[in-house]
Amino acid sequence: MVLDIYYIMIKKKITKDALFLTLTPNKSSTVQQNLIFFGFLSVLCLTFAIGFFVLGATMILPFAGLEIFILFIVLKANRNWLNQSEKIYLDKLYVKLEKGKNALTFDRFLSKFSIVDHKTKKRVFITGDKKKIEIGSFLNEEEIEELITLLKKKVHDLNFS
Repeated sequence: MVLDIYYIMIKKKITKDALFLTLTPNKSSTVQQNLIFFGFLSVLCLTFAIGFFVLGATMILPFAGLEIFILFIVLKANRNWLNQSEKIYLDKLYVKLEKGKNALTFDRFLSKFSIVDHKTKKRVFITGDKKKIEIGSFLNEEEIEELITLLKKKVHDLNFS
């Protein structure tokens, strides 16, 4: 039996012998909505710049151009951050982690998931092959709790099946 469930920003697929997780950050707006918002800010900036230029304040134009350039950089950085994802595959023998373009495979018996409880937020790590990698750094507290629950349950199931 294969079970597909979506829980907030965690897509999970559970089978008898494996767990597939895809973690993505919350995308509260689409690309078009962001383009409209930043386009509106750019038009507003240009309108003020042209208005001040007409009144004789010519030095405002380079700064308006710089402002629009910075808005473009912020939009690009925002899209890059929102398009990140992490994929975790856990089965009887291996733990595979895909983080962006990087893919790592760990022996399940020589690796471990660890939870570090900071005052502000819990953090989940996978440790193996002398590497310690954080998982789901962009998830909120509820999603981290769900991730911890899923991993604990599947590791327990795999250990005792």
